[in-house]
This record gives sequence, structure tokens and C-alpha cells, in this order.
Amino acid sequence: MFVAVLSESSIRLISAHHKPEYDNKYEEENAIGADHVRSVGLCGIKCVSNARCLSFFYNNLTGMCVLHSDPFTYTVLSSSATGWKFYLSQERCGRCLVNFFYYRELDLCYKLEPPIKASKVDEDSVCPGNEIMRIDSDERHDYIKLVTADIGRVYPAGICIQGKKTQGKWTYNDGSTMEYFRWLPNEPTGVSDVIRMVRFENYGWDVAYLGRNCTYMCEYRS
Repeated sequence: MFVAVLSESSIRLISAHHKPEYDNKYEEENAIGADHVRSVGLCGIKCVSNARCLSFFYNNLTGMCVLHSDPFTYTVLSSSATGWKFYLSQERCGRCLVNFFYYRELDLCYKLEPPIKASKVDEDSVCPGNEIMRIDSDERHDYIKLVTADIGRVYPAGICIQGKKTQGKWTYNDGSTMEYFRWLPNEPTGVSDVIRMVRFENYGWDVAYLGRNCTYMCEYRS
């Protein structure tokens, strides 16, 4: 399924891909919209017309269309019933690279990666040609929390994010000063300069021991 979306600067082609491994499962929690429509095509149009929509569930028996901001890579589906199918949107050209999710509300191109040692986070082999995810607003923090809701079922580790201490201050990879933090109490300590989101403490931040594992997300910035 392909839909052309007109933005302020260009026309973007967005496709919706059926993911058969999710057949007969669905999720209503954290939905950004739900309505009855006549076809899966109309459900897809509703999704691409909403900047917060990244995926949708459609029931071809009832016509129910449920929109989500989550690609459901690490979010376990809580409900099941006959007739449900899941579709994941992807921008085909323009803003994002292939295999990156595009969350239009935050103009965010990203992909999720498996664990590595925290000591390797700043190596060139991590996110080659891109950069590790930076969290610089409540909106980004809350979105990452949403899309990694059940990542602990697969990878029981924290999530390393962009930021390092340089000459006494925390900076992003491009050298700009970090102004947004969500440090846990008594953080940051001096054990390293790698920042980690601690899932079991409401995604508060600490500095990671370099021998520990952490997952991470790559971000493509225009």
C-alpha cells in the first residue's frame, strides 16, 4: 500500500507493510486513534494523515482501525481476536534511510539495535554514518519510553544514549552543550561518561559502568 503525503516542502511516498507475524493480535492501549472504516486502504490513509501515526491495526471483519505511534518492535501485544492485521508504515524516499522508522511528529528517523558493551558506545562502528540517539526534550524521552516498553523481555539492559563529558561539561557528539537531563538521584557519578536510561527507574539517567551491556538506538539527522 502506497500513499503520497504532501508536506510543506515536498511530496513524500509512504508505504504500509503487512506484518503477518502479528495476525489476529492487536493493541488498544496508548492508541492515538480508533474508528470504523470501510477498508484497510482508508485505515492507511488515516495513518499517513496523522503525523503521530507509525503503525496501525485493521480488523477486516469489523472494520475497526486502530492507529499507533509505536512500531511494536519491543512492545508486547496484549489482545487477540480473529480478523486483525498489523501494518507498519515506512517512508520510501526523502527524510529517512532505508530500514529506519520515521516518527513525523518529532521529525525523528531511528532504528533499534541489540546490546553492546557500554565502553563501545562512542566507537565509529556504532551507528556508522548516523549517530546514537540524543534525548533533548520531554517529548523525545516519552516517545523512547513508549517504543521500548517491553524491551526488557528481549534485552535486560539499560539504553545508552548520546552524551559525553568534555572539559567538565556534558556535550552531544557535535560538541554542542547538553541542556536537557533526567539524572537519577546522586547522578552523575564519575564511573564513566556514558549516559544510560534506566528502564526500571522510569527511564531516569545514570552513567554506565563500561563493562555492562546496554542497548541503543541509531538516529539519522538531516
